[in-house]
Amino acid sequence: MKINTVTGPIETSELGPTLMHEHITCADWSMRMNFGSRYLDFDGLAEIAAAMFSKVKRECGVTTVVDGTPINLGRDVKLIREVARRSGVNFIVSSGFYYQEELGLIARPEDDIADFLLNECLNGIADTGILPGIMKCAVGDAGLTPMIRKILTAVARVAAQTGLPVFCHHTASGRNGGKILDIFEKQGVPLNKFILGHSGDTGDLAYLEQMLERGCYLGMDRFAICEMTLSLEKRAAVIASLYHKGYGHRMLLSHDNAAYGGFAGSWDDFRNSDPDKKPVDFTFIHNTALPALLAAGVTQAEFEKMIAENPKNFFEGI
Repeated sequence: MKINTVTGPIETSELGPTLMHEHITCADWSMRMNFGSRYLDFDGLAEIAAAMFSKVKRECGVTTVVDGTPINLGRDVKLIREVARRSGVNFIVSSGFYYQEELGLIARPEDDIADFLLNECLNGIADTGILPGIMKCAVGDAGLTPMIRKILTAVARVAAQTGLPVFCHHTASGRNGGKILDIFEKQGVPLNKFILGHSGDTGDLAYLEQMLERGCYLGMDRFAICEMTLSLEKRAAVIASLYHKGYGHRMLLSHDNAAYGGFAGSWDDFRNSDPDKKPVDFTFIHNTALPALLAAGVTQAEFEKMIAENPKNFFEGI
């Protein structure tokens, strides 16, 4: 089975060890358009990001990355393609929208939103010819507002029509995963092609098991920000517990990290900083989280299945 990457389709058998939710950048396009290289320099970031992903490929064997940046969170497929070419890593890009309550989405009919998304999924993003390999949507702290329901339904319609899988950012503390799954199931999206993202942010095993029993995958994908949500040790314990309850085949590991976020700080400071002093890079799962998982009772073989076999099965709809 083939999956779209920014440099062309590959067989799912070629995915290899895969980080299922990362970002090269989420830098705001209006800031980029108005402040140019003072805010973000394309060539500079391409060089820095390529070095980061070359490192995780070289040191950890990662060969594929899903860039989970949706349209309105700064998606730049030309930058992603350049990093893929320089690093030799396969990059899969996303189609869809984030959870901002934007005027251009609040007022726009669902049919129009679905049509925009369907067009780029069938014909390519902008003028690049790059085809998305996954759909992206999001539910934030405000929950399932009318606009978010509309966006989720539009994304679900396109996913059902194209057969593309879906990643949905969700706030696990809101416990609204069941309602999210209902929307996608109603539109005909098989839940074995759906990731309930950021599920690793909670230690509520009963809630996570309820979601897993629906047949979806869980994104255990925020290892880059353990200090902001659930500690590394608690995340490892949750994964180990769910694995040994028989759900190991339904968990996907990643960082939700960005080579350059663009949310705060100075581009010049970032560009001139020592990359070895960055607190978390894309090797964190292998170099730091893996020892914690092993200590919690996950074996090396079980880890390898989650990082390599589970992504392949997800994209194949298993």
